[in-house]
Amino acid sequence: MRRALPLLLLVAGFASSIARADAPIAPDHPLDDPAALKAAFAARIGKPVHVLRFGYGEHYADALVQNDAAPDEFDRYEAVPGQPMTEGEPQKSGSVDCKKKVAFADLDLAAGARVLAQVRAIAAANGYKKPENVELGADIFCKEFGWRGILLSDSNSDAMLELTYAPDGSSPKAREMRGDDWAKVDMKKLAAGTAPPPAATSKATDAPATAGDGRTHDFLQGIEADLARVQAQVGAPLAFKHISLDKTQLSVEVFQPSNKKRVATYLVDDKGSIKLWNEDDTIPFDCNKPFAAADIPLATLPAMIAGAPALIPPMAQGWVKNVHIYRSGLCGSPHVFIEIEDERGFGNVEYDGRGKLISAQVQ
Repeated sequence: MRRALPLLLLVAGFASSIARADAPIAPDHPLDDPAALKAAFAARIGKPVHVLRFGYGEHYADALVQNDAAPDEFDRYEAVPGQPMTEGEPQKSGSVDCKKKVAFADLDLAAGARVLAQVRAIAAANGYKKPENVELGADIFCKEFGWRGILLSDSNSDAMLELTYAPDGSSPKAREMRGDDWAKVDMKKLAAGTAPPPAATSKATDAPATAGDGRTHDFLQGIEADLARVQAQVGAPLAFKHISLDKTQLSVEVFQPSNKKRVATYLVDDKGSIKLWNEDDTIPFDCNKPFAAADIPLATLPAMIAGAPALIPPMAQGWVKNVHIYRSGLCGSPHVFIEIEDERGFGNVEYDGRGKLISAQVQ
């Protein structure tokens, strides 16, 4: 058996090299030859699919597709100019939030190339940074489906201009982030180069982060000490809206002591550094009732997190992806939600504010 093992490895390596040799080659200049790029994706995918997302630039392209014959199967394919295309990478069905799509046969990469050229021309004319690519897909609310380009600014890190086009490259629209909301921008002004990014303004979040405390933090092992440090920076007892954490970051949303209609988000990294990340108004009709540290099981939280995977037998070998603490349902008592992940999908374990198990199930 020991003698046979090297031979088996050699055969496997030979088969792998043949597979790579037979793989379609992405064109050297994808933007100049969108038909060749589409043909390479078609040859690599090798079956009828719909496209949920397609990223397109001269240095890289990738596609998220859904198998027509098996709608629960999703794969991601990528292309690097001049390189053989590798096999698709399976994606978890639960990670695909929006199912808006277009048949691969109707995918118009020539339109995507035109859109990228237009977006870059607008960026150059108005003082934005040159974008690397554009993306075909649905918007964040899973409504409009089309090509989308995002422009950012060197002079104002908060400035963001979004340009959207129909899948065939028509019907351009633009909007920019102004404060905490979107505002439409006239495409004629952008074409004329008279719509530069808004000037940067100073704000509380520009303040430097508080230095770390000299130790490496694993927030899955406990957050009581870190919440105390955040409270010391706020200067008042913490009135929580939402706490979220994973192994390397703790995010704390609190109602501001001086104005209960404002919410501040503090981030603590794994070095213990604390940063005021964002300040925003509360959202009407959202749950804006604060909860306190005494309302949640902070002392037992590490044990609850550690034991969560075993509470879902099919996912007992999984790991904790993140943890969220917020008021449940229609502004009820605060609950702890622990998200579990394994190679097949996701699960969720829920506890109430006293540490009592509410549910544990595969999502």
